[in-house]
Amino acid sequence: MKSTKLGTCPICKKKFPKMNSLQKCCSIPCAIEYVKIQTEKKKAKEHNEAQKLARAELKKRKEALKSRSDWMKDAQTAFNAWIRWRDRSEPCISCGCTNPPNLHGGQWDAGHYLSVGSHPELRFNEANCHKQCKSCNAGAGKYARKNHTVAQEYRIHLIERVGADVVEALEGPHEPAKYTIDELKAIRDKYRKMLRCGQKSE
Repeated sequence: MKSTKLGTCPICKKKFPKMNSLQKCCSIPCAIEYVKIQTEKKKAKEHNEAQKLARAELKKRKEALKSRSDWMKDAQTAFNAWIRWRDRSEPCISCGCTNPPNLHGGQWDAGHYLSVGSHPELRFNEANCHKQCKSCNAGAGKYARKNHTVAQEYRIHLIERVGADVVEALEGPHEPAKYTIDELKAIRDKYRKMLRCGQKSE
């Protein structure tokens, strides 16, 4: 004679002989409680999915209202965050400090060798941007060597890091850059992903 298969009641955790493969619980009270719990779980899941869709729709609407300058800011923020991560073990590119004093709003900036204002085409050039203390990035000569400006110190240390040929290429003529919104989205997403994955540029 074939033995009856035992099941474990998900409510009271007791073992019980299953009458068929669809039986979940040992008794009617446990079955009622089980259905109640499953219904609540289903409602919670549907609520979470509805909230997720609502957040996605809100994000989509907000992005649709963004101007090109908003997208530029997003891309620059993502790029700068990745630069600070990439150079996390490096000192300030200009003064060489590893823990400069009198810092406000965060310890490090992502400082451009050739400024974004004068060379917008190098805004997202990784060789043109390095971790820099706030004093140096603001142009102060506090940490520079005597008779050397912050920019001169940046150039000296930049050559040590990337080579004279790369620095000369940065200083050479470049095609003007006019980033589209789609390009700025791609730049933002690229550096967010690289930062999230802890990935250096190849």
